[in-house]
Amino acid sequence: MNFMKGTFAAVSAFILARLGMLAPWAGVVIAAMVLDYITGMTAGWLSNTLSSRIGILGIIKKLCCFVIIAVAMMADWAIWQAGAYLGIQTKIQGFLALLIIIWLLINELISILENIGRIGVKYPEWLMNLLEHLKQTTESSGQDVLK
Repeated sequence: MNFMKGTFAAVSAFILARLGMLAPWAGVVIAAMVLDYITGMTAGWLSNTLSSRIGILGIIKKLCCFVIIAVAMMADWAIWQAGAYLGIQTKIQGFLALLIIIWLLINELISILENIGRIGVKYPEWLMNLLEHLKQTTESSGQDVLK
Protein backbone atom coordinates (compact mmCIF):
# COMPACT_ATOMS: atom_id res chain seq x y z
CA MET A 1 0.00 0.00 0.00
CA ASN A 2 2.82 2.44 0.82
CA PHE A 3 4.46 1.58 -2.50
CA MET A 4 1.24 2.49 -4.32
CA LYS A 5 0.93 5.77 -2.41
CA GLY A 6 4.55 6.61 -3.14
CA THR A 7 4.17 5.76 -6.82
CA PHE A 8 1.00 7.85 -7.08
CA ALA A 9 2.71 10.78 -5.35
CA ALA A 10 5.76 10.53 -7.62
CA VAL A 11 3.68 10.31 -10.81
CA SER A 12 1.47 13.18 -9.66
CA ALA A 13 4.48 15.35 -8.84
CA PHE A 14 6.05 14.58 -12.22
CA ILE A 15 2.86 15.46 -14.10
CA LEU A 16 2.34 18.68 -12.11
CA ALA A 17 5.95 19.69 -12.72
CA ARG A 18 5.54 19.14 -16.46
CA LEU A 19 2.23 21.02 -16.58
CA GLY A 20 3.65 24.05 -14.80
CA MET A 21 1.30 27.00 -15.23
CA LEU A 22 -1.22 24.73 -16.96
CA ALA A 23 -1.79 22.68 -13.79
CA PRO A 24 -4.66 24.78 -12.37
CA TRP A 25 -6.32 24.87 -15.78
CA ALA A 26 -5.96 21.11 -16.14
CA GLY A 27 -7.51 20.68 -12.69
CA VAL A 28 -10.52 22.76 -13.68
CA VAL A 29 -10.92 20.77 -16.91
CA ILE A 30 -10.79 17.51 -14.96
CA ALA A 31 -13.45 18.80 -12.55
CA ALA A 32 -15.64 19.86 -15.49
CA MET A 33 -15.17 16.45 -17.14
CA VAL A 34 -16.25 14.68 -13.95
CA LEU A 35 -19.32 16.94 -13.65
CA ASP A 36 -20.13 16.38 -17.33
CA TYR A 37 -19.87 12.62 -16.89
CA ILE A 38 -22.05 12.64 -13.77
CA THR A 39 -24.71 14.89 -15.31
CA GLY A 40 -24.64 12.88 -18.55
CA MET A 41 -25.07 9.60 -16.70
CA THR A 42 -27.87 11.12 -14.62
CA ALA A 43 -29.65 12.41 -17.72
CA GLY A 44 -29.24 8.99 -19.34
CA TRP A 45 -30.61 7.24 -16.27
CA LEU A 46 -33.64 9.55 -16.08
CA SER A 47 -34.42 9.06 -19.77
CA ASN A 48 -33.87 5.28 -19.61
CA THR A 49 -31.08 5.50 -22.20
CA LEU A 50 -28.25 4.71 -19.78
CA SER A 51 -25.87 2.07 -21.11
CA SER A 52 -22.46 0.86 -20.01
CA ARG A 53 -21.25 1.08 -23.63
CA ILE A 54 -22.15 4.77 -23.82
CA GLY A 55 -20.55 5.34 -20.40
CA ILE A 56 -17.30 3.65 -21.42
CA LEU A 57 -17.28 5.57 -24.71
CA GLY A 58 -17.64 8.79 -22.69
CA ILE A 59 -14.63 7.88 -20.57
CA ILE A 60 -12.59 7.04 -23.68
CA LYS A 61 -13.50 10.41 -25.21
CA LYS A 62 -12.45 12.21 -22.02
CA LEU A 63 -9.10 10.37 -22.04
CA CYS A 64 -8.59 11.32 -25.69
CA CYS A 65 -9.04 14.97 -24.70
CA PHE A 66 -5.90 14.60 -22.60
CA VAL A 67 -4.10 13.21 -25.64
CA ILE A 68 -5.08 16.40 -27.50
CA ILE A 69 -3.64 18.47 -24.63
CA ALA A 70 -0.45 16.40 -24.72
CA VAL A 71 -0.13 16.94 -28.49
CA ALA A 72 -0.54 20.71 -28.00
CA MET A 73 2.08 20.66 -25.23
CA MET A 74 4.50 18.82 -27.53
CA ALA A 75 3.84 21.34 -30.30
CA ASP A 76 4.46 24.19 -27.83
CA TRP A 77 7.73 22.56 -26.78
CA ALA A 78 8.82 22.03 -30.40
CA ILE A 79 8.05 25.66 -31.31
CA TRP A 80 9.89 26.93 -28.24
CA GLN A 81 12.92 24.71 -28.89
CA ALA A 82 13.05 25.62 -32.58
CA GLY A 83 12.83 29.29 -31.67
CA ALA A 84 15.64 28.94 -29.16
CA TYR A 85 17.75 27.11 -31.75
CA LEU A 86 17.17 29.94 -34.22
CA GLY A 87 17.97 32.57 -31.59
CA ILE A 88 14.36 33.68 -31.18
CA GLN A 89 13.34 34.02 -27.56
CA THR A 90 9.70 33.99 -26.64
CA LYS A 91 8.21 34.78 -23.28
CA ILE A 92 5.08 32.79 -24.00
CA GLN A 93 5.24 29.08 -23.36
CA GLY A 94 2.30 26.73 -23.47
CA PHE A 95 0.09 28.95 -25.62
CA LEU A 96 -1.33 26.15 -27.77
CA ALA A 97 -1.92 23.86 -24.81
CA LEU A 98 -3.66 26.64 -22.88
CA LEU A 99 -5.85 27.44 -25.88
CA ILE A 100 -6.79 23.76 -26.22
CA ILE A 101 -7.53 23.49 -22.48
CA ILE A 102 -9.77 26.58 -22.59
CA TRP A 103 -11.56 25.23 -25.66
CA LEU A 104 -12.10 21.84 -23.98
CA LEU A 105 -13.29 23.52 -20.78
CA ILE A 106 -15.87 25.57 -22.67
CA ASN A 107 -17.09 22.44 -24.48
CA GLU A 108 -17.42 20.60 -21.17
CA LEU A 109 -19.37 23.49 -19.64
CA ILE A 110 -21.72 23.57 -22.63
CA SER A 111 -22.24 19.82 -22.32
CA ILE A 112 -22.96 20.13 -18.58
CA LEU A 113 -25.67 22.71 -19.30
CA GLU A 114 -27.14 20.49 -22.02
CA ASN A 115 -27.20 17.55 -19.60
CA ILE A 116 -28.80 19.67 -16.90
CA GLY A 117 -31.44 20.72 -19.42
CA ARG A 118 -32.08 17.06 -20.27
CA ILE A 119 -32.49 16.38 -16.55
CA GLY A 120 -35.19 19.07 -16.49
CA VAL A 121 -33.41 21.81 -14.58
CA LYS A 122 -33.74 25.32 -15.98
CA TYR A 123 -30.73 27.57 -16.38
CA PRO A 124 -30.38 31.09 -17.80
CA GLU A 125 -30.30 31.02 -21.59
CA TRP A 126 -27.74 33.83 -21.61
CA LEU A 127 -25.26 31.49 -19.91
CA MET A 128 -25.41 29.05 -22.82
CA ASN A 129 -25.19 31.97 -25.27
CA LEU A 130 -22.13 33.31 -23.45
CA LEU A 131 -20.41 29.90 -23.55
CA GLU A 132 -21.20 29.51 -27.25
CA HIS A 133 -19.72 32.97 -27.89
CA LEU A 134 -16.59 32.08 -25.89
CA LYS A 135 -16.25 28.86 -27.87
CA GLN A 136 -16.39 30.76 -31.16
CA THR A 137 -13.90 33.35 -29.87
CA THR A 138 -11.49 30.61 -28.76
CA GLU A 139 -11.79 28.84 -32.10
CA SER A 140 -11.13 32.06 -34.00
CA SER A 141 -8.13 32.80 -31.75
CA GLY A 142 -6.70 29.44 -32.71
CA GLN A 143 -7.30 30.22 -36.40
CA ASP A 144 -5.59 33.61 -35.97
CA VAL A 145 -2.40 31.80 -34.87
CA LEU A 146 -2.25 30.18 -38.30
CA LYS A 147 -2.49 33.48 -40.17
